[in-house]
Amino acid sequence: MKKPSLTKKNKVKLFVVALISLLLALALELYTFGVASDFILRWLRAFFVFFVMIGSTVFVIVPLVAYGVAKAGRS
Repeated sequence: MKKPSLTKKNKVKLFVVALISLLLALALELYTFGVASDFILRWLRAFFVFFVMIGSTVFVIVPLVAYGVAKAGRS
């Protein structure tokens, strides 16, 4: 039987990453530029950048490092 790729635990993690990215992008844009005419577009671009960076850290880099350390510890 195929294991679902997006479990409940991963959905919660993804939601938290999205929320943190959204708030971080909002704070950065408001602090740096304020509310200008192109605020929404810059906010969405900053959200996407933060989401990719934090998401890749949480879902790819940290598990790979944990796997490598566990593998090295067994050797």
